[in-house]
Amino acid sequence: MRILFGLAVLCAVVVTGISYFVLYRYVSDVPENKICGNIYIGNVNVSGRTKKEAKKLMEQHLKEDAALEITMKVGDKSAGATLEELGLAYKDIEKVVDKAVEYGKKGRLFTRYRQIKGLEKEKLVLNEGFVLDAEKTKAVIEERVEVLAEHAKDAGITKSADGFDITKEKKGETVDEKASAEMIRKYLNSGWDHKGFKVKMAVKTEEPSVKASDLEGIEDELGSFSTDAGGGERWKNLKAGVDRINGSILMPGEELSVHDTTAPYDAEHGYVEAGSYENGQVVDSYGGGICQVSTTLYNAVLYAELEVLERYPHSMLVAYVDPSRDAAIAGDYLDLRFKNSYDTPIFIAAEIDSANQMRFTIYGKDTRADGRTVEYESETLTTEDYGVTYKENKEAELGSMQYAGSPHTGKTARLWKVVYENGAEVSRDVINNSTYEKSDQIVEVGTMSDNAEAAELVRKAIASQDKAAIEAAVAQAKGMSGAGSDNAGEEN
Repeated sequence: MRILFGLAVLCAVVVTGISYFVLYRYVSDVPENKICGNIYIGNVNVSGRTKKEAKKLMEQHLKEDAALEITMKVGDKSAGATLEELGLAYKDIEKVVDKAVEYGKKGRLFTRYRQIKGLEKEKLVLNEGFVLDAEKTKAVIEERVEVLAEHAKDAGITKSADGFDITKEKKGETVDEKASAEMIRKYLNSGWDHKGFKVKMAVKTEEPSVKASDLEGIEDELGSFSTDAGGGERWKNLKAGVDRINGSILMPGEELSVHDTTAPYDAEHGYVEAGSYENGQVVDSYGGGICQVSTTLYNAVLYAELEVLERYPHSMLVAYVDPSRDAAIAGDYLDLRFKNSYDTPIFIAAEIDSANQMRFTIYGKDTRADGRTVEYESETLTTEDYGVTYKENKEAELGSMQYAGSPHTGKTARLWKVVYENGAEVSRDVINNSTYEKSDQIVEVGTMSDNAEAAELVRKAIASQDKAAIEAAVAQAKGMSGAGSDNAGEEN
């Protein structure tokens, strides 16, 4: 009996050893540095690849995937973008490739055998794991998709002969950027077939920021001001600026930037080239004259006693208001900004009327005391007269004098706010201080001549900036004849 038991044990050991040897030989046939057969990452067959080869192959396929376009739908409207524009990338391709390489290489011998053997019947598909760049996706949605939504409409108000007409607000929708981006990401990681696709973007209700009930209290004129709109090309710029500001509603605490409201200043947005200040001279530029729009509004804001957050004087005096009553606009560094400092909404009406007066009127609910009025007084502190600067014009006839530029007197000034109660002055405060540079009259003196000596004579006189010396040199030069040689003027 003991002998039989021993033989049985021996046989079991032998069988086990043989089985282990067979299994070991089977799994050992798979190279340690290469991926087993029938393994995919997404739709990419990485069988037999090294780690380096598999990563390179996946990066190539990522470029192909990134070139695909998706269609983002909002209602019956849509916008397209490539996955590259959304910042398509792998979440951690290094980890996924490692997993592919290690499959059938780790764990107990039987486990490895079972994994490798199973690949003969069924392929193993590993998920690549896609992510999107948050900032790129947000930018695309904001630029291309958000505009497709039927946004909420604020209540509006207009002034009529009978009072104020109010239009009711309307609810709308806005694109939920985070939810929409997540929907795209989930689609990419849920059996995506690596083709372009359509996705219905997530939307959420958008409430109007201004309701009709908010505007019902607007009944009083808080402040107004007007300037003459003039004519020519400049008038077109005034009208374009006025139209953009007209109808503006500011809720309590809200701000308005004239630059942000009226820009950009180009032909596409209704602006033309007209005179504006640049480096002490008047030059033509798109939107020239927009400063008169901001200046006129500034004065209406002062009379309405709103809080002025930002205001700058012009580099030189303007003709349409007294010193210190102007408000310059230049690029994105000079602006007029103010805030509704009332507890109720305000409404800005702007127009160029039949008398060609550009007028801004600010309406709201006046809570100021009866009998209280304000006035603004401009005080000139210093004055600097402009001079004359002579410049050479090589293309003008010798000795000719042409006026150029626009001379301006320099000044420093301040603006006083004077408060009256029942006609009696009760306070006087400085609102701003302003400095305006002088700009000299430019006189261009011609030096074009065949006589180099005569031209040089005038040129040296110009350098002196002495009027009498220049006039004397011009007279002398004109008396010099010929083309600059000793024989000039002689008959041959």
